[in-house]
Amino acid sequence: MGVFLRRSILTAAAAVAVLAAAHSTGLAAFSLRWPFVHHNSHEWTQFRNGPDNNAVVPGRLETSWRIETGGQISASPTLVDGILYIGNNVGRFYALDPTNGHVVWTYSTQNALMSAPIVYGDDVYLGEGDAQSMSNNPSEPIHVGQGSSSLVALDRKTGALRWKRTLGGSAMPTPAIVDGLLVEHNGAGWVGGFDPVTGERRFAKHLESVASMSAILPMGGGEFVTTGVGTNAVWRMNAHDGSVVWDSVFYRGSSGIGDCPPVSDGTRIMCDYVAPTGSDTSTAIGRPATERVFSIDAATGKKQWDVPLETGTLPPRNEAAIPLLADGVLCVGSSVAPAMHGIDPATGRVLWTVKTRGPVKSGAVYVDGLIYFGDYGGYLWAVDPHTGGVIGDEFVRTIFNVGSPIVDGKTLIIGSDSGTLFALPLAEIRSRRDG
Repeated sequence: MGVFLRRSILTAAAAVAVLAAAHSTGLAAFSLRWPFVHHNSHEWTQFRNGPDNNAVVPGRLETSWRIETGGQISASPTLVDGILYIGNNVGRFYALDPTNGHVVWTYSTQNALMSAPIVYGDDVYLGEGDAQSMSNNPSEPIHVGQGSSSLVALDRKTGALRWKRTLGGSAMPTPAIVDGLLVEHNGAGWVGGFDPVTGERRFAKHLESVASMSAILPMGGGEFVTTGVGTNAVWRMNAHDGSVVWDSVFYRGSSGIGDCPPVSDGTRIMCDYVAPTGSDTSTAIGRPATERVFSIDAATGKKQWDVPLETGTLPPRNEAAIPLLADGVLCVGSSVAPAMHGIDPATGRVLWTVKTRGPVKSGAVYVDGLIYFGDYGGYLWAVDPHTGGVIGDEFVRTIFNVGSPIVDGKTLIIGSDSGTLFALPLAEIRSRRDG
């Protein structure tokens, strides 16, 4: 285990201190049954840095800037030790100063960079790969990724290449560090575990289930959850050998399961997808589809609830929204309709719905009692997660797709479909009512 023991172990006292800090900054509290997960300021080891998908870095930064990256942004940013990392869909990766947007270093790949960067030890890990599929049927893609697909490890301080590992399918999905292994699920349906120092493969398991824009969710005890389409399922697996603990299978004609990065409160795993509507037996681009949200028992894989939301037109890409757990409320948008929802995680009951200016496929952040998110109509929103009350909405004239925001102190940082990366004070969003 030598090379894998780079991550420090928290003492009980340190754990209590971090939990107290999380409470003071508005991060969701979790059941004591949940394996302790901390937001270590020196690492960022999974999608949005925690099982709640709430990417908030405490601090006092309040700034405003924007930079043009030259390519659509589908990735969420990562922020570690005062450096912001983000890639775009033309293969340009940036390390930036979050106080002013100045470039520290860049790195280029042949293909798109849509996965959220992972930072572990001295390295930052990127997933390279495109969204091109061998099938026009979104519920049965067979294989995603027609260009260069690889995992890339860079020195996080200089951008120097550490190693590059070629994959059989797109590495759009975000990997995670699970018990010292870098675990990824790619567009060819393979789940693999890699030595993060050398890139050596430690296990490989073929699921016949393709991941697109989903993410590995660590579950503690060396286990993790992943999602995929083709075989439409949620899987819980062991990171040491790739063995399957359980799988929870969904209707074959559905889609979007492989686009959804799940959240968990320790006892439940929750995400969303799209299902056929009316007499249709499968989803089809441009046809009606129904957004659905589900909960699965984390221990057994048994479905607890699966509820329909609204019906709309299925988009050609990014067929699921990115959920957030915000102080006991599941907040999730819709890929087929202009809406954001608050849902009771215990029952699936819709608590509120906010009508937005476009579909909400982006994730959200929860800080100081409010959630913030962007929509496909070019608006940024501040909403009360308990009531659905709109506090502010700001029109910034660019589409927000799946590139999700993070918060650094008092500043929202988010990428857009136009390639613009924004930093905006939270107070500015709260104060505007442009809708």
